Amino acid sequence: MIRLNYFCVVEGQQEKMYLEHISSLLRDFPQRTVSFNIRIGNAGEIKKLLVEYDKVCLFDHDFNRNEFENNLKTCLQLNKGRKKNSAVVDHAYSSICFDLWLVLHKKFISRSANSPREYVNDVRDLYSLSDEADIKSRETMAKILNQITLEDVKTAILNAERIRNSKTEEDKFYVNDTFYYRDPDFSVNAFLKKVLVKSGIDIHIR
Repeated sequence: MIRLNYFCVVEGQQEKMYLEHISSLLRDFPQRTVSFNIRIGNAGEIKKLLVEYDKVCLFDHDFNRNEFENNLKTCLQLNKGRKKNSAVVDHAYSSICFDLWLVLHKKFISRSANSPREYVNDVRDLYSLSDEADIKSRETMAKILNQITLEDVKTAILNAERIRNSKTEEDKFYVNDTFYYRDPDFSVNAFLKKVLVKSGIDIHIR
């Protein structure tokens, strides 16, 4: 039996609902359960937690480099300072915004963003939404998630890896002992890939 439990800090409703959907896709009770205990906030919230299970922070860039890098630094510092065999702290970011991550479940797009709303119309088109749909609303997000399968999640992971593999040394921004790339760039794919592998899921697309 597989039992995975994560404490998650997310920036907003989109990310919260997405993780809840991932949990439902992976649930195969009693053989497998993957639980996300979700709180809305920033990486600083993780510092307050004394729970001894793995933690992750989902956050966007949204053209706020200082806040983005502070979230990344916090995750890195907490993970670096942890005791051996203690809970892991992961970051799961999307740059510039979470909308492109939703797009990658259905289509490969690698263009950079000129505004936080760069990919709104792509999301509307790919998920057959109206031209006026508010993709951050609970109702619309539910419609989007109803169209995302486990195979789609694998597709998004592979598309994000494809984007990163296209980057060059000049695209890097260094933060402490690590780096991220000029947008678009992700680490949410690496976190979800780890969750799927730990869940015993074959990450290759059928």
